[in-house]
Amino acid sequence: MTGVKFDMTTRWLPATALAVPLALVISLLPPTGARAGTNDPTPATTPSASATPMPDPSAEPAPEQTDPAAPPPVPSPEASERARDVAEEEDGRVIAPMVAPSTVAPTIPTAARVAGIDRFATSIAASQAAFPAGATAVLIANGLAPVDGTVAAAMAAQLGAPLLYVHHGSVPAAVLTELARLAPQSIVVVGGTGVVADAVLTRLRAVTPDVRRFGGANRYETSRLALTGRGGAFPTVYVSGGANLIDAPLASSAAAATDRAALLVHGTGTLDGPTISALRAVGASTVVIVGGVGTVSAAYETALRSAGFAVERRVAANRYAQSVLMAQDRPVRPVRAIVANPATDPDVAVATALAAVTRQPLYYAIEKCVPDDVSAHLSADGAPITGVGGVYWLEAAVLSNSPCATVRTTLQANLNAAIRSTMSRYPGTYSVTVRQIGGIGEVTHIDGGVRREPASMLKIFAAWAAYKRIEEGRATTSTRLPSGVALGTCIRIMIHVSDNYCHTDIAHWIGIPQLNTMIRNAGFPNSYYGSVAPGTSVLYAGNRSTTNDLSLLMTKLSGGTILSKRYVDALFSIMGIQIGRSRIASGIPPVARQVSKPGALWIASGLLQGDTANVYGMRYTYALSIIGDDGPPAEAFRAISRTVYEHFHGPFGTAASYPREQMKTTKPVGLRSSANGPVVVTVPAGTLVEQLDSIRDWYLVQYGTRKLWVYYTGLRNR
Repeated sequence: MTGVKFDMTTRWLPATALAVPLALVISLLPPTGARAGTNDPTPATTPSASATPMPDPSAEPAPEQTDPAAPPPVPSPEASERARDVAEEEDGRVIAPMVAPSTVAPTIPTAARVAGIDRFATSIAASQAAFPAGATAVLIANGLAPVDGTVAAAMAAQLGAPLLYVHHGSVPAAVLTELARLAPQSIVVVGGTGVVADAVLTRLRAVTPDVRRFGGANRYETSRLALTGRGGAFPTVYVSGGANLIDAPLASSAAAATDRAALLVHGTGTLDGPTISALRAVGASTVVIVGGVGTVSAAYETALRSAGFAVERRVAANRYAQSVLMAQDRPVRPVRAIVANPATDPDVAVATALAAVTRQPLYYAIEKCVPDDVSAHLSADGAPITGVGGVYWLEAAVLSNSPCATVRTTLQANLNAAIRSTMSRYPGTYSVTVRQIGGIGEVTHIDGGVRREPASMLKIFAAWAAYKRIEEGRATTSTRLPSGVALGTCIRIMIHVSDNYCHTDIAHWIGIPQLNTMIRNAGFPNSYYGSVAPGTSVLYAGNRSTTNDLSLLMTKLSGGTILSKRYVDALFSIMGIQIGRSRIASGIPPVARQVSKPGALWIASGLLQGDTANVYGMRYTYALSIIGDDGPPAEAFRAISRTVYEHFHGPFGTAASYPREQMKTTKPVGLRSSANGPVVVTVPAGTLVEQLDSIRDWYLVQYGTRKLWVYYTGLRNR
């Protein structure tokens, strides 16, 4: 192949890449202030839109100092979204001719990590790593619209250009400094005025007068414009769904390594004429779909074939295996593996551009480790890792290619030892099980398989079984139990205030043999109700469970594998407001959410206490189940809960606390001497009370020095 040498490795650019592309200019940039269409940024896949290595993932990066003459940055992602919506309605578009490729060869990074204090600084760090001697072309995208960065990355190799992030209405001072260092002759902005305002282009022209824009009415049109406007023929085009930034970055990096092109499509919709035209405009004869039918449907694939294209599909079991699969499209062995966490779109877009411009493969990892199949592939290739992003998203174990199986084993052992150390400070005998939901999937237990009296935690099984019957159409929440209370009301009361009467009603309504069969068939072999006559309380029936089973129940409910989301949400909403919060709930930070069901019972050896919960921390979710007997104090549960939370999230300050008077009256209500008995005193709305006990829908409360009864609708959580 004739060509021009790319760098000190065996990479080559095709000779056609050095020709001035796009002979025909469809339109030039509009006058300042003219409305253009916009790209619609994809929300980050994490709870936060912040990129590495922001310590607080819930906060957007603070805007850097910008040129005083430039408009201020958009105040929030929500405001940006509103602006983008308006721009999309106007359906404007801007197309500019592609610039000539850079004459400066990029450098393959050698650092183990490329990162800055925020997404803007991370883009600068990648630029400095790949272009230490400057660049003749630069790509620009909005840092809050990483989908545009991914579209830009598809052009990075051909242009030989780094990707830098800007705000909607201004250029960060640090980015201006980096542009001055790069001294580019041309700048290409990706995205319409809804994401990158004309004022930004005006500011960029102070760096170089040759500033051009590719901006469509949405991400798909912008991607088409970038494809057809880059010049040259591309017989093979990688196509990926644009609804998220999982497959598209892998498609862009693979395309760069093979001198092909990439295109975002609305793959769950209908194949449209503009997409066909764009593919034909670049001479595409083969389309390689990247991803499964959930992002580019089988019908879309069929439509591509019907339009005359040969179609291949690259799909793996998950995003991590997909990154390995796409890396195998490369014609030569890599020098460096570029790794990013797919949970942070801004870092992924920067990593994609870095991988594309240096023609190195892009891989996905999670923050704590490298998935086993990715790690094995990297070990076989022998290419060292350059991680894009800070330690919040990529910890040191990722940079050393530590497989998740190894890291998981170490972390589980650390957590187990920490729990044992905490337990040793308190009286009692304990079973404890922790299951991480998602993440690295840590599971550890201490006597988690020992069958114990579960006390009121068994009510989670009863609630699940009742909702399962509703889901199957065998009952409704209005179904009347033999006691006359509606099933939905009894489920709520059984969980909210741990009513034993409703628990017995539900267990016998289902039938204890049938209930035990349901529990066993759902995968909980060590949990069951003891046999008692119909109508007899199940409180001391010889019930048994394990913390392994109880935590697995919470995990399976979270995953929707044993009950549909509608009813899981209903159950968890009640567990989220249940009033017994002196154990697990009081060992986590106030900002952490939890859904739980505690229990306590006097048995032959003394007081038994337990608690089972899902804890939704700032980063990780886990199920925790604890059973303690021989007089364990509630303080021990709080300490174990704190130990587990800090294992996943690090130390924190004061834990959540809850008052004894957990409830208040919703209206003026009469407090009675007995359930449905005569009114003793009428109290105003907002009166605080402590709930002590219940008989189905009648609650016993402490009011001053008196214990009185009130109908449940007269109370709510304070």
